[in-house]
Amino acid sequence: MAFYDTAGRANYFIEFGTGRPILLLHGISNSGRAWGPQIAPLVEAGHRVIVPDHAGHGASGKLTAPFGVAALADDIEALLAHLDIGSVDLVGLSLGGMIALELALRHPQCIGRLVVANSFDKTTTPVFHALAEGWATIFERPGGPVQRLEQSWPALVSPAFQATPEGLRTYQVWHGIAATADGASLAHVARGIGAFDVTEHIAALAMPTLFIAGSLDAMSSPETSHRMAESAPQGRYAEIDGAAHLSNVDSADRFSALLLEFLGKGMEKPDAASLNCAHRSLPNENARTLTR
Repeated sequence: MAFYDTAGRANYFIEFGTGRPILLLHGISNSGRAWGPQIAPLVEAGHRVIVPDHAGHGASGKLTAPFGVAALADDIEALLAHLDIGSVDLVGLSLGGMIALELALRHPQCIGRLVVANSFDKTTTPVFHALAEGWATIFERPGGPVQRLEQSWPALVSPAFQATPEGLRTYQVWHGIAATADGASLAHVARGIGAFDVTEHIAALAMPTLFIAGSLDAMSSPETSHRMAESAPQGRYAEIDGAAHLSNVDSADRFSALLLEFLGKGMEKPDAASLNCAHRSLPNENARTLTR
């Protein structure tokens, strides 16, 4: 089945391959289709790749009220319980990275390896609130999701990528997806994610964690990712030269290579924590929420 139910909403996901499960979490106003460049390399490397659409995004159900990072993480817990998955690797970009951090801090014994790309550890600042409110205002306009994509595309991916055949194809596909998006739902997410702050918890991350940044990212600065990597006990930092905010898209080969190298080290020998969590789904009913 391509859907799972949580709190009366039908959320969409798709799976590829077999092997150790890995979950790919996309950013705001996007969908799981953003991970297209990484799916084949991960499957070929022996992973079971799970790609959901967040609530209010893509093919998942609409939202009627603000919806924050903690609630989005609750949905992922429900998905993993639906699939009866315990131990899992997590990869998240931007908003997806925030959700991945939330889950890793809730369930350190169940997350084997964590990748946080072009993301944030804190949104409780006036600057972020103003940015998110600007997104929400645009989303609520007629054709708002398309308008925001048109405005933000030059900053989301590098100028070099925009001019390539793949860049033009990607823009066309995403433009069509934005045209079918529910702007009200996206506005609810934009207004709901402003209470996220795990700055003081990064030092508690118990798993190997790779923080990826793009040298051209004007939204989530390389300094933010580097600071998080220095705070995490097993943190690593990688900066992709010439990449913007969607580094997995405009620098797909380099991003995938970093990902596979990092994940490959974890496939050599499972650690004790991952073994203890295997065959046991994440306990959604006992979740420890950090950011509500």
